[in-house]
Amino acid sequence: MNMIRKKWKKALAVLLAAAAVLGCSQGTVKAEDPEEEAKKAYELPVQSDETKEWPQGPKVYGQSAILIDADTGAILYEKNMDDRHYPASITKTLTALLAVENADLNVDKVLFTKESVDFLEPGDAYIAMRPGEEITLKDAMYGMLLASANEVSYAIAENVGNKLPGEGTGYEKFMVRMNERAKELGAKNTHFVNPHGLFAEDHYTTAYDMAMISKELFRYPDVLQIMQTGQYAIPPTNLEKEQRIFQQKHQMLVKISDKYYEYCVGGKTGYTDEAGNTLVTLADNGKMRLVCVEMATRGNHIYDDTKNILEYGFQNFSKQELPSSVTEKIEKEGKVSLSQNSMMQAALPNGAKAENLEWKAEKTDDGTQNVKIQLTYNGRKAGEVSGEKQEEDTGSGKTKKETKGWTFRLPDLPKLPKLGFQVDWRIAAGIGAGVLALILLIVFIVKRKSRRNSFMRHRRKRIAKERRKARRINRKIKKNRSRTRKRW
Repeated sequence: MNMIRKKWKKALAVLLAAAAVLGCSQGTVKAEDPEEEAKKAYELPVQSDETKEWPQGPKVYGQSAILIDADTGAILYEKNMDDRHYPASITKTLTALLAVENADLNVDKVLFTKESVDFLEPGDAYIAMRPGEEITLKDAMYGMLLASANEVSYAIAENVGNKLPGEGTGYEKFMVRMNERAKELGAKNTHFVNPHGLFAEDHYTTAYDMAMISKELFRYPDVLQIMQTGQYAIPPTNLEKEQRIFQQKHQMLVKISDKYYEYCVGGKTGYTDEAGNTLVTLADNGKMRLVCVEMATRGNHIYDDTKNILEYGFQNFSKQELPSSVTEKIEKEGKVSLSQNSMMQAALPNGAKAENLEWKAEKTDDGTQNVKIQLTYNGRKAGEVSGEKQEEDTGSGKTKKETKGWTFRLPDLPKLPKLGFQVDWRIAAGIGAGVLALILLIVFIVKRKSRRNSFMRHRRKRIAKERRKARRINRKIKKNRSRTRKRW
C-alpha cells in the first residue's frame, strides 16, 4: 500500500508541475526569475561596512549573511543578520549537535519507525530507510549530514529524544530540547518545529542564530570528521542486504570540485523552494576559526559568496590578546573578576589596537553573580569574556555581600593575587561548611571551658569564704575557753 500511495503522490506531483508550466505559458502564473531576485539581494546594504575603521566587506547575493570568529564570538561581517528566513536543511546542524551531546555515536542505535518514513513527500531528500531497520547513530549521522536524508533526521530525533527527560514521545521531547538548546547557545529569533528543515510556516531562524549554533560544532571533532567525508557507505542492515552509498553535498569540502576551499572543515547545505539556498560553512586556517552563514540566496552564487566572505575574514582580521590595561580597567570600573578560563582575546581588523576596545558587562540568566563582558570596537562586537560580579563597597570601610534573605558585612581584606585555577562551587561550599563547623566547635569548647573556669572560681571563693568563717568561729571558741579558765 505504501508503494502504491507513493506512486500516486509522484503522479500527482508531475500533474501539478505540468499545470504550473501551462499556467505560466498562459500568463496566469509568473514567478520572479531567480537571477533577478539575486541581483536585488546583491544591492542590499552590508551593515558591517558602516562601522568606522572596519574593512569593507564583499557584496553577496544572499539576503542575509554573517561571518563570526568562533573563538571570540566577534562579528566580522554582517548583512541583515537578524532577518528571519526559512533555514531548510541547515536545521540539521542543531539536530547533529543534540545527538552528539546526548548520545554515544558508536554505541547507540537508531531504529526507524513508520512515522519516521511515511512523512516524506516526493522530492524530499532520503536514502530509502524502511520501518524496522536499525543502524548505528554514527551511520545515521553520515546519512543526515552528507546525504541530508530527512527520514534519518526524523529517526535521530525519535531515538535521541527517548534518552531525554520530560513528558511526551521521544520526538516531542527532542523538539522541545532543540529550541531550548538554541536559546542557550545565543539564538534570539529561532523557532524550530522539525529536526530536518522541510518547509513549515513557523520553522524559522536567522543568520546570526545559525552562526551561534554552528560554532559549537568546533567542540566535537567527531562531527567535523563526518562533515569532511567525501563518500560514505552504510553497511547492510537487518532489512537491507545492499550498501547505501552517498556523497558529500557541500562542494567546498569536495576536493575534486571547482568550489573546493582548502580551509573548509565542515558545514551543511540547505535548499527548499521557500528558503532558497542556505549554507553553513566552518573554516580554520590555523590562526582563526570562522563560521559563515548565508541565507535566502537565489541562483548559483552561494559558494562564491561564502568563499569571498571567508577570505575577507582571514585576510583582514587577526586575534589579539587583551592587554593588562584593558583587563584591569574592566575589573576596576566594572567591579568584576575576570574568569581565568575565559579567552582573553578579541578579533580585530589588522592594525587596530586592543587598547581602544570598549566594553559592557551583561548579567547572565543563571541566577548567579556571573557576567558576560561584551568587547566592542567602534560599536561592533569584537569579543566576549566572562567574569563574576565583585562585592560592592558600602562606603563605610566595609564590604557588603548579599545573598537571598541575609546581609553580611565583612571587613576589607588585602587584595590577593589571582589564582591560576578555578574551584568548583560544590568544593568551595564543602570547604566553607567545614570551616564554619570548625569555628563553631572552637567557640563551643571555649565557652564550655569559660563556664567551667567560672564555676571553679565561684567554688573556690565559696570554699575560701567558708574557711574564713570557720576560722572566725574557732577563734571565738578559743577566746571563750580562755575566759572560762580565768573565771574558774
